[in-house]
Amino acid sequence: MARQYKRDYSLTIIPDSGDSKTIKGLRINFDITKSILSFPNLCRLTIYNTNEETKSALQTKFTKIILNVGYEGDIRLLFKGEVRNVSQSKIGVDSMITCYCGDGERDWQNATFNKTFSENVTISSAIQDILKTFKEVTIGDIQGVPDVADKLMGQTLSGSSKDLLDGFSDEYGFNWSIQDGEVIITPYKESLKNDEAILVNSATGMIGSPTLTEIGADVTTLLNPRMLPNRAFKIESLNNDIQVGNIFYRNIKRTSAEGTYKIQEVVFKGDSQEGEWLSTVKGRIL
Repeated sequence: MARQYKRDYSLTIIPDSGDSKTIKGLRINFDITKSILSFPNLCRLTIYNTNEETKSALQTKFTKIILNVGYEGDIRLLFKGEVRNVSQSKIGVDSMITCYCGDGERDWQNATFNKTFSENVTISSAIQDILKTFKEVTIGDIQGVPDVADKLMGQTLSGSSKDLLDGFSDEYGFNWSIQDGEVIITPYKESLKNDEAILVNSATGMIGSPTLTEIGADVTTLLNPRMLPNRAFKIESLNNDIQVGNIFYRNIKRTSAEGTYKIQEVVFKGDSQEGEWLSTVKGRIL
């Protein structure tokens, strides 16, 4: 396992036109929420004391950012998306620009689909056709989509691509989402296949004790960019301490958080100089 000290990051800013820029060394802080929901993942990113050229690039429509985060010698992709809004502020001698970004938001908002199926097309093929309407994002892992013909012959599908995918998701029991510019699909209660579960215990950065929930467990760790939606993690508690929030309103039969979980949501909060550098994960028991 890589060491978990000496915070590090690399931020690349890619305007719709013009040269890209990479920032290292300046103070940044961020709050990123990534989940298995089809709604775009969101990022709030603040950069301290950057130059006017970078500020101008960040305030240009459709500017992309790529944020890699971790520890010295081991940084990994944490967020990739487009700037949707920007604000500026100043505290003492420090000037700050704060960007609010979405992952795959242009496709999520704008992609539409219209097609009449004259053949007995499979559900898998229909979904692939819908995904082709996404122009900015790519197709990643697609798992758990039924490869059978079912009620589509002679049907016309028309409307927002995201709404059509949501309908298939509800009917056939899978999650679809955009993760760092890629569409990912997995069954509700399964994690990505051929993907080793991430070990979570006090030696690998677990902070405090897991919290049991109706569907699984929540856990907080030192910031770990490998903890991503749809992946599996395995809690290996070195003691029997657990937490149960709102105990009077929960129907929880388990007495231990040990087990393997699918990541439903993860919130990354960090500051490159001080304070938080954490991943807070919601897991569904597998």
